[in-house]
Amino acid sequence: MNEKLITIVVLPLARAHILKMRLEEKGIKCELEDVHLIEGATTSTVRVKIMENDLNEAFKEVDKFLGLKTETPKKSSKPGQILVPIDFSEVSAKAVQMAFNIALHLKSQLVIMHSYISPVRFSIPYGDIYPYDTTLLKQTEDAEEEANQQFKNFLAPLVTSIGAEKWEKVNPEYIVKPGYAEEDILAFSNEQPTRLIVIGRGGDKSWPGTVGSVTADVMYNAPVPVLVIPEDMEPKSVDEFNDVLYATNFDEKDFTALDKLMSIVKAYDVKVTCAHVGLPDEYGWDIARLEGMKDILNKKYEQKEFECKLIMGNNVLDTLESTIEKDNVDILALTTHKRGMISRLFNPSLARKMVFHTHIPLLVFHA
Repeated sequence: MNEKLITIVVLPLARAHILKMRLEEKGIKCELEDVHLIEGATTSTVRVKIMENDLNEAFKEVDKFLGLKTETPKKSSKPGQILVPIDFSEVSAKAVQMAFNIALHLKSQLVIMHSYISPVRFSIPYGDIYPYDTTLLKQTEDAEEEANQQFKNFLAPLVTSIGAEKWEKVNPEYIVKPGYAEEDILAFSNEQPTRLIVIGRGGDKSWPGTVGSVTADVMYNAPVPVLVIPEDMEPKSVDEFNDVLYATNFDEKDFTALDKLMSIVKAYDVKVTCAHVGLPDEYGWDIARLEGMKDILNKKYEQKEFECKLIMGNNVLDTLESTIEKDNVDILALTTHKRGMISRLFNPSLARKMVFHTHIPLLVFHA
């Protein structure tokens, strides 16, 4: 029986050639085949195909190539990319639009990634021999074709609405591969020079206030800032955003996070407000800390408008929620050293209706 070629990943042409060289160095025969994910695009995307009996070893090399075996993020002097994982949902479309706008303003490259479940990918233990199974291979081909077609159907209207010529300004790259979404997203951000991850948050409708598990994993573990786009966010261009609220807890790591925040918002005309929710008996100390923070920020970023304010309240969540509504805040930002606070935001038993995280984006930093 003749062996068949199996697609293991769809990559931009340049990256596909690198992976092909790596595979062939390991004695794995590899072929590239054009796939037109976006009609008329100037950038080329190809399928990386290998022989069925090489699947076991090939998947190991793909994992290494995408960064799954990398324990620490790689340092790179290249301009950071904007990564947006998609699952073809409505909120994914909002995330792509937001990511495109940010990439355009920051002159960054936009990378769109989709991971799909493949019968072969999840039926091969690394130590086992892969048996020929025509039924399984047919299911694999069907899964790949369906993923590629969904990718085309998803992106086509977005590219049309933005304009093909404008779309090409962010030098878009497309990655479609079998795998687990959260693993592939984290692997890419560890291996590639990623500046920001933009990801949609759908959540489970039966548990108001929860966050999708993939989004949560990425938000907690990514080595780069993560911008979470809520499903219920009103359609709004990033150019229309005016106010970013950074929730500070007077940690020295806040300044690291603020540096990253400023690198993202520098291209926009937005006001940054550093706010702390305090208790009456800590008023004096909190005011002094805020004044010190404001002095440092004003000296370091003379061209940006900063406000540092103390918000009195016994309940952090309720106080932030009312502040965001009252001040028309466009983005809430915080760091993972307040992970306990983030966990409470998405705990349905404590916050069934979190207006601020269901209607405005959440920007999470990892100090």
